[in-house]
Order: sequence, then C-alpha cells, then structure tokens
Amino acid sequence: MRYVPAPRRRALVYAAAALALAVYGIPRIPALAPGVAGTFSMVWILFAALAIASNLYFLVGADRERGHQLAEGELRPAQRPAVPGRERGLRRRAL
Repeated sequence: MRYVPAPRRRALVYAAAALALAVYGIPRIPALAPGVAGTFSMVWILFAALAIASNLYFLVGADRERGHQLAEGELRPAQRPAVPGRERGLRRRAL
C-alpha cells in the first residue's frame, strides 16, 4: 500500500466538490416525470447523493471504528449456520 497524504482533507475536498456540483446541477436537470428525462434526473440525484454520503462516511471515521471493533473482537462477522450433511458431501468430492 502506498502512503496517501492527508486522506481526510482529500475526502473533505471531494465532498465539498460533490455538494457544489449537486447545488449547481439539481436546478438545471429535467423535472422528475415519467420517461427518459425523469429517469436521468433520478439517477443523477442518486449518484450525487452517493458521492456525498460516501465521503462524509469516510470523514466521520465510521469505517475506521468498525475496523477497530473487528480487530478487538467486539464485533464478529455473522457465521452461517451449519447445514447437516454438507461436510460429508464436501469430503466425498475431495476424495
């Protein structure tokens, strides 16, 4: 992995740029009406919201906190319940 200088500052700049793009673009896109134009508008708004939300999620540090919890063992990933007879079938295929 390479070193990225000031990742929080970069995420803040990206979030601000996405927010500025949304503020500038939303009044200029077509109305939300059935059809191709309305579909384009909805996809554009959802994409802008996703870009803003992902950068804010990184700024808050939620992914880092979850990583710490996983490392400490406080939060364990869900394990799938064992299916009876599945182990036997896997062993037979391996032989």
